[in-house]
Amino acid sequence: MSQTWPVSWSGWGPYMPPDFEMIWGWRIAAAVFFTALGAMSMLLAAFYEMRKIKGLATKYGMLAGWVFIIIALAFFVIDLGRPDRAGNIIFIGWPNGRLAQSWMDWGVMFLGGMFLWGLIYLASQFVKAFQRPILMSALYFLIIITAVLSTVYTAFLFSAAGGKSYWWNGSLPLLWLSSGLGYGAAFMLLLARFVKLERGSDLAKLRHFIHELSWIDLLAVIFEAFAWIIFLSVAYANHMETRIPLTQLLFVNYAPYFWGFVVTLGIAIPLLLEIALMRTDPLGKFAAYAVPIIFLAVMIGGYTLRYIVVATAYYYSPFTPLTEAVSQWGPWWS
Repeated sequence: MSQTWPVSWSGWGPYMPPDFEMIWGWRIAAAVFFTALGAMSMLLAAFYEMRKIKGLATKYGMLAGWVFIIIALAFFVIDLGRPDRAGNIIFIGWPNGRLAQSWMDWGVMFLGGMFLWGLIYLASQFVKAFQRPILMSALYFLIIITAVLSTVYTAFLFSAAGGKSYWWNGSLPLLWLSSGLGYGAAFMLLLARFVKLERGSDLAKLRHFIHELSWIDLLAVIFEAFAWIIFLSVAYANHMETRIPLTQLLFVNYAPYFWGFVVTLGIAIPLLLEIALMRTDPLGKFAAYAVPIIFLAVMIGGYTLRYIVVATAYYYSPFTPLTEAVSQWGPWWS
């Protein structure tokens, strides 16, 4: 007789049997998504302003990215359940002589850094003393470095989660970084197409700006596809327990989300539209319709990507006795 599961809903995603309890659900997925979106938007804005290509598009990109980081922090705090104690996580290791005791602690510091850099950038728009070229160059450098660390740290955080061999995957930082760069590039592309770069800017410069962002987004989508291939290959070879959530991802409950939202909507459609956009005027009518579609497709596919990587890890039945599993990161990350 086949066993039927009573179902319960754990948030924005498919049903999951209650025997597979989700500790990290849609809130963590949203936090990780907004972290990547905010960090990569700020990174690209800083990258262009460092190259003296700046204006309303880069300014809005920087400030919007900062707001996305605040939203990510809010989701992390909400999921923690004790907002009054959220800041204490940094100092957990202080009695043992360490400022950060875990990857969660480091993440709070990275996101706190992104918040601080965004606050300084906001102040630089009003305080002339902050507008000195050497100070702004240092700020842009700090934003770029911290943005990368903020985007990938959760990959190491997941790898340290005990009992989830599905996350013991050395390609996870590549998947996080390539997809995150796609989110930031799609958002900056939207701003570049519909917001002025700077007053008096010639159209050739604006076209070049949009064209370059299109290339960045195109390459990010291509690398995301390769990262998925590597991730799935490593997950399959990692450990026999990993094949249970992998089956859910590719063939069962999460398959429509993976093939429909992540692969088709988040990778294939933006890829085709970006290739077509390369052959047309970026300020023309086609771009006016293609760019918003690219943005929406990447955003929907991006959140779904984060959610299914988080959620499918909970589809696993412990073996009795528990079969020994070795992390793909090596013992220093376990």
